[in-house]
Amino acid sequence: MADTVNLIRIRPSDNVGVAVRAIKAGDAVRIAQGFSVPAREDVPYGHKVALERIGAGQPILKYGECVGHASREIEPGEVVHTHNVEPLPMPDVFVDAT
Repeated sequence: MADTVNLIRIRPSDNVGVAVRAIKAGDAVRIAQGFSVPAREDVPYGHKVALERIGAGQPILKYGECVGHASREIEPGEVVHTHNVEPLPMPDVFVDAT
């Protein structure tokens, strides 16, 4: 089980991966491309994990798209969630698609 992939990188440009199962702090976070880093904390299923150091203000890339910006420096193996991500601003005007 130690060499089992437990995180997926959706696009090659992504700097986060998504946990495909819960990961315990200290366990290896592994993606299919051979990357491995220790989890800095428990990672719940479905949560994002940093695959590289992400500086404060830098974009969080998932699906090849920016899903927010780091509100502080994020280390590899750290959970990326509301406590360290500034979400993208919501548009002021919504278009009625009906």
